[in-house]
Amino acid sequence: MISISKDKNTIKLLEIEKKSLNSMLDIQKNLNKQILQFLKNFFGDLKLELNFDSENKAFHYINEATSILNHSNTNIEKLNTLLKKLDEILLEISNNSVEEKIIQYNNIFNQDIDILYKNTSLIEEFIHKISLQNLANILEEINQTSEESSKDSNEATNLIDSNLLNSSFIENTLVISEMQGKVILPYKIQEINNILFNNNDKYSSIEDVIEKLYTRPMKDYRFSAITRFKEAYKLVTEREHKSKMQALSLASELFANLSLHPAIITACKSLDELDIYLACLEDNTLDEFPFFEVKYEIAPKLQKQENPF
Repeated sequence: MISISKDKNTIKLLEIEKKSLNSMLDIQKNLNKQILQFLKNFFGDLKLELNFDSENKAFHYINEATSILNHSNTNIEKLNTLLKKLDEILLEISNNSVEEKIIQYNNIFNQDIDILYKNTSLIEEFIHKISLQNLANILEEINQTSEESSKDSNEATNLIDSNLLNSSFIENTLVISEMQGKVILPYKIQEINNILFNNNDKYSSIEDVIEKLYTRPMKDYRFSAITRFKEAYKLVTEREHKSKMQALSLASELFANLSLHPAIITACKSLDELDIYLACLEDNTLDEFPFFEVKYEIAPKLQKQENPF
């Protein structure tokens, strides 16, 4: 906050305020980095064979970390806004209305400072808490539970007599098939033919190329929230070749997007495609999404037959 005084150099006061805000911003960025590092380490060692359970430790830590990260991003955004206001004042320092702009700045500062302190307190409490935890032991316990759950699930799946999809090739379509227990990513026959022609020592047929390069098991998407995070991270770092910071930011944002099937992130070739899909999803205009169709093959529910006697 800037104390307006005729006896003091206004430019000097503004520079001091700017220096103070930059120091606060450095602290917030450091806290933000620690949260992102926790998320990166946690997701990097967490196995996906995990049924969604709101009581699970994994969900608790991920949900809390995502919430805290949002508080951290809010702090950084507010400090950047205040710094931008200061720069605007410094550019107009010779203007007679600068005192009015300082008053406006102080009003914004007073509104934001309590939020900044409250958020920072929550962030520091979370970082202190995770620093006292043995992350390796937590992950080992969660992954052990995951493997047991996966084994039970696989045994139940073997009882289902799944039918194959129609043998005709479905171009430019993301197929999410519960009956086959697999996800088939969008492709074009011309692309498949080119791959087959140039790699006939690796692949024996069009079906072989699709199975090996465009097909993933449904179990990879079992825990949707975690998979959304991982697929978004890979999209940004591997396909867009952008920074890990940008990847973690998008991954944290999509983690809680319950309307987004993680396979759609896998199917998108670029951030632009994903952004357009999300816009269509929000506007309920998915029929206008131009890049690929999404088809679901849901396993029919078994109905109990009534006892005639």
